[in-house]
Amino acid sequence: MNSKSRNFSAAMSLAGHPLMASRRKLKARYYQSLEYFVKQIATDTEYTNVRLGQYRDFLVGNENLHKLSDEGYKEVIRSIVNNPIKPWRRKYRYWLLCDIALILLDRDAIDRSLRFMQSFLSRRQAALMESMHRAIWIDDEVTSAFAFTEPLLAQFRENRRFFAHTEKRFVVTANMSAGKSTLINAIIGKPLTRTSQEVCTGNLCYLYNKPFEDKTIHFSGPPLNLDASREDLIRLDQAEVSSIASHFRTMASSDGRVCVIDTPGVNSAINRQHGKITKKALVEGQYDLLMYIFNANKLGTDEEMRYLKWVAENMPREKVVFVLNKIDDFKRTEDSIEASMNGVKNDLRELGFENPIVYPLSAYFGYLIKLKMHGEPLSEDETDAYDAYVRKFSRPEYDLSKYYDGVNSVDSDSEPLLMSKRCGIYGLETLLFGGSL
Repeated sequence: MNSKSRNFSAAMSLAGHPLMASRRKLKARYYQSLEYFVKQIATDTEYTNVRLGQYRDFLVGNENLHKLSDEGYKEVIRSIVNNPIKPWRRKYRYWLLCDIALILLDRDAIDRSLRFMQSFLSRRQAALMESMHRAIWIDDEVTSAFAFTEPLLAQFRENRRFFAHTEKRFVVTANMSAGKSTLINAIIGKPLTRTSQEVCTGNLCYLYNKPFEDKTIHFSGPPLNLDASREDLIRLDQAEVSSIASHFRTMASSDGRVCVIDTPGVNSAINRQHGKITKKALVEGQYDLLMYIFNANKLGTDEEMRYLKWVAENMPREKVVFVLNKIDDFKRTEDSIEASMNGVKNDLRELGFENPIVYPLSAYFGYLIKLKMHGEPLSEDETDAYDAYVRKFSRPEYDLSKYYDGVNSVDSDSEPLLMSKRCGIYGLETLLFGGSL
């Protein structure tokens, strides 16, 4: 992952920043010092300018700052990192290094920032900054000497550990109305992609997870937005390839990096270009796994079989898994999960998939479970649906956990955990984020 895409999916929260209660003039000087360091070192100016804007809003607000000369900036920096008549400000230089690290995220850039900061310090002070610098790059317990940096240091360490993982990339494809966008929202635990109630995906969208919940959504724009609202996402131009980053609320524990690639439905009667966009992405794109989504209520249609035939002929079969979605629509007296699973597998074998991997799922129930778990308001209809699904998936015949190796639903589980296992979202996430397929 290059530095630009790494920065895009980095997490950062200024809530609880140690300068929150400081005097206005001091915060302004701190911001000016931070701005000078970052602008001297940064290469990705678009990203760093937006990050600096967040710090400016937090520390300075609407206050106008005097434009400084190069020497003026250096005088401000001295007042923050090494003020001889106010030695208690020594904490500020350590906080400043942590904030610089959080914005830049690049070791070489952070090293250069350290060396520049040391030019304002005595030999003894510079040696202590070296110790702080080492603490950034290791996970040892923070010593008492640097305990006051813990809120900022912990954020950088979590980003560093996160980006040390190899990113897994999953591309998701389906015919329209299969519930592809709902499945992606269920994995993320937030309404980031458009569903059938809205104008659906018209181009590729890359959805990146972030290392921790910082309560922001990043959107590639243009322009770059590191605090996008739901309305911003709805207004995005579907003619453009877009990227979104947010923390994924997974049921199965995971600290790995993931990119989910959302593609247009291939059978749009209104826009035939959608199918071409998707097929080009599947043939030329870089990804680890292709998830093909079935609508369990519309199996075996001619357009489904045509697309499956194309997938079988053009995709490496070992990279494809199938998800049988919308099991929540099944009726006990009319439908059989087992029979549907067997029918799908037989169709796939006839197309050349020798041992097709098929997982049943209720993506919508999984999505509702996560919203409820995280205190998101449910509409009256969503509340009614959630309650009905709890009753339905409490029945043994709707326990989908038995189709996922290593996942067992037990009565001692909390209701959200138990239901996430029974509706399939827990098992699917375990395979995607931490297991092997």
